[in-house]
Amino acid sequence: MSARAPAEGRVILANCRLIDGAGNPWVAADLLIEGDRVAAIAAAGTMSRRGRPAPLVVDAAGRYVTPGFVDPHTHSDLTVVTCPGAESAVYQGVTTHVVGNCGMSAAPVDEHRLADFVTMWESYWQIPPVTWRTFGDYLATVEADGCAINVAALVGHGALRIAAMGFDARPASARELATMKRLLAASMRQGAFGLSSGLVYPPGCYSSTEELIELVRVVKAYDGIYTTHVRGERETIIAAVSEAVFIGRECGVPVEVSHNAPKWGGPPAAESLAVIEQARAHGLDVTLDNDTHTELAPRLSRALPQPLHSLSVDDLVAVLVDPERRAEVRREIAADDRPGPGYSGLLKHGRFERIFVLHSSDRSLLGATVADIAAGRGCDPLDTYLDLIVEERDTVVAIFDYIDEAELQAVLRHPLCMISSDGLVQPLPRPGDDASYWPCSFGEYTGLLERFVRDRPLLRLEEAVRKMTSLPAQRFGLWDRGVLRPGARADVVVFDLERVRDRATNPWPHSYPFENIPPRYAEGIDYVFVNGEAVMWEGAHTGVRSGRVLRGPGWRNSAVLSAPPVARSSE
Repeated sequence: MSARAPAEGRVILANCRLIDGAGNPWVAADLLIEGDRVAAIAAAGTMSRRGRPAPLVVDAAGRYVTPGFVDPHTHSDLTVVTCPGAESAVYQGVTTHVVGNCGMSAAPVDEHRLADFVTMWESYWQIPPVTWRTFGDYLATVEADGCAINVAALVGHGALRIAAMGFDARPASARELATMKRLLAASMRQGAFGLSSGLVYPPGCYSSTEELIELVRVVKAYDGIYTTHVRGERETIIAAVSEAVFIGRECGVPVEVSHNAPKWGGPPAAESLAVIEQARAHGLDVTLDNDTHTELAPRLSRALPQPLHSLSVDDLVAVLVDPERRAEVRREIAADDRPGPGYSGLLKHGRFERIFVLHSSDRSLLGATVADIAAGRGCDPLDTYLDLIVEERDTVVAIFDYIDEAELQAVLRHPLCMISSDGLVQPLPRPGDDASYWPCSFGEYTGLLERFVRDRPLLRLEEAVRKMTSLPAQRFGLWDRGVLRPGARADVVVFDLERVRDRATNPWPHSYPFENIPPRYAEGIDYVFVNGEAVMWEGAHTGVRSGRVLRGPGWRNSAVLSAPPVARSSE
């Protein structure tokens, strides 16, 4: 349902509890939105209604007004093209997505390696026609189509590697590295905020630290940032975070460690957090982000050893039906020489009771654990897992419950941790739709407010808002967003904390199978303004696409340097 967007260009949010985003206690205030900016803030009930045109007044009594939430880690690169209304984000109060994470970005794209590009993305969502090739062309496509939220993009190391050398499992040659550096420099000039890496996925997992340093030095030249899904999230997480710190120090760039909560089989959160704290004590600007979920919902194949991720479905099935090759896959899982994503630890450690089938053509399997299915078949659980991939040609999606709740909370409490979703803009499922719908895409931010602020307080409300607004905005240099002050961009959210509800994740405590599958939009967010225009009004999406493509420092600096000189005044 769409609401009618107000035609007035001036809106007063009156009598609200205003949270500025910087961590300060809320204050009773009126806030005036004029154009795309916060025009004024005054004591509650004192803001004048005079002026031409007269502002529209929204009585926000009893509700909180905060900056729009900034999601620093998403995979919405392609879905902002196919789902420009961004409803799953807007209904949570999210007004900005940072895309291009984990080494995956929508550009650059090499004409001759388009099939590899599709392989990189096909496990996330349906791929739209890829009409762009350069990073600038991609941003222009998003801009031309319009979007309800702001989009800031990183360039992915994996995308660069695919454009230069495909999925080859080897070091880059000098020529290939030069190609990656050239594409990266062009992407930075065209608007990328920095470089991301995904070092547990092909092709990023095949790179050396030296290759990454060479690329991050290019980022340094454009004042960008390095974000990383580190090389190991379980037993090797300390070495993996240390590698990220080393790269940042060698290149002199800020570092963001992505979704850093320790996974099953890893050391306590305090150990990896200590690496980050020590790096900051020695002058390196490093922070981290994490989502609030203990689970993720990928296809089963995504937890297999790294080299299998770049195979087509036909080739993957051929490997798993061959007894000798399947035995080798089992040995690789046990050896864990090249650690995959954090949730792959459930396979290594045999925790199949923590893997729940979410999507399957066999409806009788929904909600069952792999352990349950194996017991019913009288089969080994790992063989059952591999059989499911073969039987349904890698379409089975499962919820991997792979993070300890106490460790997650330790990370979320840490002052250097900002909130992310690791999700993507998604539409609501249609009847019979068997696509993968992620709880974190629909309820991350309302879920934090519901579970960790209101119902089981872990964070002060103002601190939670800081982690969702000014901290990620500062991290990516969005200096006029993430805060409420006169002159800031009018990305603004109005919500009722007592009514906020995540409709995509089970009520606390978690129980399985999930009750809220398929997901529904979050509740309790009443108004959302993006660049001063209402994209949500009285709890309903307006259809307005007022989001903007945000471009990084390389583009801004290039624009300044290429601009003609301004004539000096004679005064």
